[in-house]
Amino acid sequence: MSFRVWLLVLLCTSQFAVNEPLRASTPLAMPEGLSEDVHFWEQVFSKYGPQDCILHDRDRLGAVYAIKHLPVSAVQKTYATHRGLETIREAMRYLATGGEARNKIEQRIVDVTDSRLRYPAYYRFAATNVRCQRGVDLLPSLTRSKQHLRMVKRVLAAQNVPVDLAYLPHLESGYNPLAKSRVGARGIWQLMPATARLYHLPMGRSGDQRTNPLRSTQAAAEILQSFYAQTGSWPLAITAYNYGINGTMRAIKLYGRDYLTVREKHHTSVFGFASRNYYPSFLAVRNVAARQEGLALNAVSPGSGGASL
Repeated sequence: MSFRVWLLVLLCTSQFAVNEPLRASTPLAMPEGLSEDVHFWEQVFSKYGPQDCILHDRDRLGAVYAIKHLPVSAVQKTYATHRGLETIREAMRYLATGGEARNKIEQRIVDVTDSRLRYPAYYRFAATNVRCQRGVDLLPSLTRSKQHLRMVKRVLAAQNVPVDLAYLPHLESGYNPLAKSRVGARGIWQLMPATARLYHLPMGRSGDQRTNPLRSTQAAAEILQSFYAQTGSWPLAITAYNYGINGTMRAIKLYGRDYLTVREKHHTSVFGFASRNYYPSFLAVRNVAARQEGLALNAVSPGSGGASL
């Protein structure tokens, strides 16, 4: 996130936000209508691994057409991914001619397509909307988090931030304190240099405090609380952590403070697949991690995927 974004955080006040009361210990709710997407991301984090390519519709995540197991070689992996995508596209282009399903792949596409959408024009569009989502091995992140989770929850609770947000570093860094992004973000919360300066985290020869789990968590809690004060919604505040507070506030100005409305109607070159799916993927990783800890949440159990290619 840019310096201007974080400067806005300091200058804005909460007088325009419509805050929803929520105790830090209260689990964050899954908005109605989001269960299918959370279910998809739970499968990504718990059922499939990095060698699995989940071929699905970009907008309707419940439409999983097939699972393709990828080879180890990077070159072969790229080719296999391309072939998997093209197999689905070819099947859809055939269905767009009005023909009946001739094989398991085509039948699977028909089965996972809403009955109201089973017409040629939709299949032509769907052929352009297929993507591959690789599975995620969450175990290393879960293992690393054991060293920090109790501290992170304690810091969040002290700042009246939902302790569920202790699971956000699974998405940001895999709970690796030394994680560094291509754009210079570091630590379990992936804080940018400008953000570190604003929140008084030294970066120099004596060390980079962004890699200090305690100090960076204190800063992240302040950031998230500020985003909540501005957006009035934890789903939007969490989305802003990925998308940026400036863009999120522009979306709120256009569409209001309802998270699902913003998610459905807001479209920019920056607010793409990753930002639109940040909150549901967060809920999914929280559910998977909480199950590992034996906690009772309104989690969605992993289910079956598509056909194998």
